Amino acid sequence: MKTNAAPELFRHFPELRERIPWIPLARPTPVHRLERLESFLHAAPIWIKRDDRTSDVFGGDKARKFEFVFGDVIRRGSGRVLAFGRAGSEHCLAVTAFAHHFRLRPVLALRRPHRGPDVKRILEIEHALGADMHHLGGGPRAWLRLARSLLAREGGRLPFPYILWPHRVEVWGAMGYVNAAYELKRQIAVGIIPEPERIYVPVGSGATLAGLAVGCRLADLPGRVIGVLGAHGSRRAGRIASRLTGALQRRSSRLRNAPCGELNFELNDRYAGGPSIATSSAQHCIGLLRDLESLDLDPAYGARTMAALVDDLRRQPASGPVLFWHGHASGVLTRHPDRVVLPRELRELFVAR
Repeated sequence: MKTNAAPELFRHFPELRERIPWIPLARPTPVHRLERLESFLHAAPIWIKRDDRTSDVFGGDKARKFEFVFGDVIRRGSGRVLAFGRAGSEHCLAVTAFAHHFRLRPVLALRRPHRGPDVKRILEIEHALGADMHHLGGGPRAWLRLARSLLAREGGRLPFPYILWPHRVEVWGAMGYVNAAYELKRQIAVGIIPEPERIYVPVGSGATLAGLAVGCRLADLPGRVIGVLGAHGSRRAGRIASRLTGALQRRSSRLRNAPCGELNFELNDRYAGGPSIATSSAQHCIGLLRDLESLDLDPAYGARTMAALVDDLRRQPASGPVLFWHGHASGVLTRHPDRVVLPRELRELFVAR
């Protein structure tokens, strides 16, 4: 498949090309079998979709999602992008990386971080890439400081940023995985991979699960999409899928008139949250996949999804192939300078306890 090719979604619904903003960020990703894992488990064929290879800027699922988000940013001619999130979050890091890629100024409105080993390192990278970071703790005064900063004049003009409202980003991001479902359908059609019986995907915001569920329904892929709730995952996939379907139908008469049956997906929450037996299963899968397939899984999402896949195959063997959708952005924290001095106020607000 061609690198950064136009979306498969536009090929199937050409009218969307003029109605949905898009800019190339993610390349089509390969699929291959995990034969050693199959042999170890004595299981049906296990395939992997390598969405960790979507982009050299910031790999993983964010590249697919931000093709449509930053498509709208670029179309509107915005010079700055405002994102909300927790300090040290992958979302804010991805916004910063892609904004820097397009020579835009990222503005981050940050809440206190979840506990994690990479928070300080992520903040250092964001600072090095030019992010303007604001702390949202402290009540209304923090919002007032943020508003004053956004309205500050630069060079005699009023450069108000494009705001990445979370609900809007969820829908545009999910659009990227509708397109991914059509990409998978194309790989099936040309014989690269057989049609999977089950598709296992990590769940964070829920946008990936929602997009794949809607995309598989539109592309007539009968496999069941199983979303596995991660460490800080959301249960909003159903609502995102509903809003996504509405957004597509408003932009395409063909989709508006097409019958849309019940989506074939489920949410597995047995591996969610903090330390538990689920975390032990995830840690086991990290070692198993590293030893058998030389594949690194992140403990918060990917490893828990693989744990669900392995446990399901042991309890309910599949009659056909299963697919693990690997969307973690591996190696991001190692591709930037090691020596970055984080300003004192950021160390105190986001790192010190």
